[in-house]
Amino acid sequence: MQLIPNLLLKGIVATAFVVAFASLATAQTGTLSGKVTDAVSDEPLLFANVFISNTTLGTVTEADGSFVLSHIPLGALELVVSFVGYKPQTFAFDFQETSHLSNEIRLAPDTRQLTDIEVASEKDKKWERKMARFTRVFLGETDFSRQCKIVNPWVVDLEEDRSTLVATASAPIEIENNALGYRVFYHLKLFTWGTSHFFFTGDTRFVEMEPSSEQQQKEWASNRLIAFQGSSRHLFLSVLLNYIQMGQLRQEGFVLYRERVSGGNTVTRYPQLDRTKNELLTELPTDNLVGASYRGGLYRISFDTKIEVHFDRQLGAPKNTIYSDSPVEVSWLELKDGFIDVTKEGIAQQPDKLLVSGAMSQGWVAMMLPYNFNPDANNP
Repeated sequence: MQLIPNLLLKGIVATAFVVAFASLATAQTGTLSGKVTDAVSDEPLLFANVFISNTTLGTVTEADGSFVLSHIPLGALELVVSFVGYKPQTFAFDFQETSHLSNEIRLAPDTRQLTDIEVASEKDKKWERKMARFTRVFLGETDFSRQCKIVNPWVVDLEEDRSTLVATASAPIEIENNALGYRVFYHLKLFTWGTSHFFFTGDTRFVEMEPSSEQQQKEWASNRLIAFQGSSRHLFLSVLLNYIQMGQLRQEGFVLYRERVSGGNTVTRYPQLDRTKNELLTELPTDNLVGASYRGGLYRISFDTKIEVHFDRQLGAPKNTIYSDSPVEVSWLELKDGFIDVTKEGIAQQPDKLLVSGAMSQGWVAMMLPYNFNPDANNP
């Protein structure tokens, strides 16, 4: 099934490229409204947080529990509702038009008491050592990471069993990202770290910080482009653009490789890129990576093997440059199901199905951008 009409390929390729890359700025939007109440008393909840996960789109409820969210892009999204002392709720659905939720959103009180959260602020030395490890993994160890601060570390509970670290949080983890200019509220669902892997997932709300000067605003804009470049979202968007016009993937700075012989384990690379390519790698064909998704408005990107991604960075200092004769950033990607569905902006719908290591895995929360970030409109 062909994803993009032949007309695009024949007559308006240049226009399609511009429209695709700037789609966030021109996408249709709608408004969502509803009401949040206490599941036990049925009383409305004032100042409950209602937001679209991984975006800057959010609001709080009024005295009657009502809320209105505006400028929501149409398509797949996750609506998150949270309130201190209550269990948060997440709703995944395809938002197609302005609508009012017919059913109230009922939040159940959390059995953990607020006093427990307050007591948790007094942690012992053992917890502090585990927290330092958690922070290194959660925020990363980049220049941007060092400009981030977890404001409320006491909400994080940590358990360690030999070589495994597991983290939970009794409230959203609040991060000040002074590199990108966002205050991030991370609703942690799962965090595990081991000697050979780590994984975490959650819902994220971004709030724009106020710059102290025009210079700081320009620095944030520049840093956001640096964070976007070479990210998995940048790669997926480039793959979509490459489907419209072959060569766009390489023009964006990406080259994809796979191992000549796949034995299940990663083959040790040579220090020299040329020798590695000649003996171990072959370039991945990119003319058939995109297909139709089972859900409207999504595109399916498929590759059934672990791939090595090379990115020629244009902004900022390169990361994870493992070859002595090349400055390219190197990452490795593997899709658990052999495919992943993405929006037209390159946003993966099930990021837990994506295994990432190398340059793309460095920085993590410190490099995270909201889904409604538009790189085309963010030039400093």
